Order: sequence, then structure tokens, then C-alpha cells
Amino acid sequence: MKHRKACVKVFVCAVLLAAPAYAHKAHEHGAAHMNLSVEGEKAEIEMEIPFADLTAFEHAPETEAEKKAVLNAAAILHDAAKLFVFPAEAGCRPTKVSLESDIAGEELLAAPGTRGGAAKHGEEGKKERHDDHEKAEKHADLDAEWTFVCRNPEKLRRIEVALFKHFPSLQEIDVQMTTPGRQGAAELTPQSAVLQW
Repeated sequence: MKHRKACVKVFVCAVLLAAPAYAHKAHEHGAAHMNLSVEGEKAEIEMEIPFADLTAFEHAPETEAEKKAVLNAAAILHDAAKLFVFPAEAGCRPTKVSLESDIAGEELLAAPGTRGGAAKHGEEGKKERHDDHEKAEKHADLDAEWTFVCRNPEKLRRIEVALFKHFPSLQEIDVQMTTPGRQGAAELTPQSAVLQW
């Protein structure tokens, strides 16, 4: 019985000591997280990017210059074919882009050409800005999803990730990927920005 209790204590200690290794990485400026899934004709990419690496600030945009910075970042992120370069022979084309953040509303993150004409004014606009401040954590991120459909998915063996060219303060992307017959991890940097499998 004593031997069994000792084994249980050792096991519990080992699990507790190992837990931080499996915990979600903390928000870190210059570092984004990416999940890539390739299944059949569909390639899906999800990313969590520190807001400050996209706009140089991480609070709800207040000034016109800050709003313009968000609009510019959103326009770049909506141009999926320039951010993720697939082999031409795979015939991949973007079909969906989704951007979300607790500190920037849909109006600022919408695709160019789909945004409403007038900005919100009056009490409604003030309330929304206040809500944005309330929702924003100390460190804010932008969550992005891109979906691509490929005519020849068997030719899809690599993707060049061009985010570093557009957002120079981004220095690394930690990648988890699931592709046909393989699961793995990779780290991308401005000097090594191609995923291969």
C-alpha cells in the first residue's frame, strides 16, 4: 500500500512539472501562432497574431490614424493569395477570409469594398468604443482564418508564408500542421518562410 501511494505521488508530481510544457504559449510580441490543415481539396489556415505586430498598437483604435492602420492591415490580410503562395500546379485559390479581434470591430476588419459607408456616431458609437475598451485584455490578438480550395491537391507540398514581408515586426510563426499522412510542427522566420511536407 505504501509503495502504491509513493507511485501515485511521483506520478502526480511528474504531471504537474510537465504541465507547463503543454500549456498554450503566452502572448509575445513578434510571435504568431498558426494551424495549417490540408484535407482533400481544402487547405485551411488559422492564425493568432499580436495586434501590435499588425498596427504598432494594441488597444481599441481611437484616432483616425489608428483606424487607418487597422484598415490597412485588414486589407493586406484579406489579400490571401499574396500572403500564402502555393505552387502554381496545385491550382489553389482563396474562398474565404475571416478576421476577428476584441479591440477592432467588424467595420474596420471587413474586406475592402464591403465596409459600410459611415462610421458610427453619437451615443451608439461611444458605447461600442467603451465596450471595445472593456473587452480588450492587456495583450490583444487578431484571429484570422483563410480557406483555399485546390484543383490538384496532390501537387500541394509547400506554402510560402509572406506575412513577414508585410508586417516587419513579426519575427516568428509557430506552426502546427496536419497534412495528408503527416502531422508536425515548424517554426517560420523572415529568413525561412516556407512550409514543406
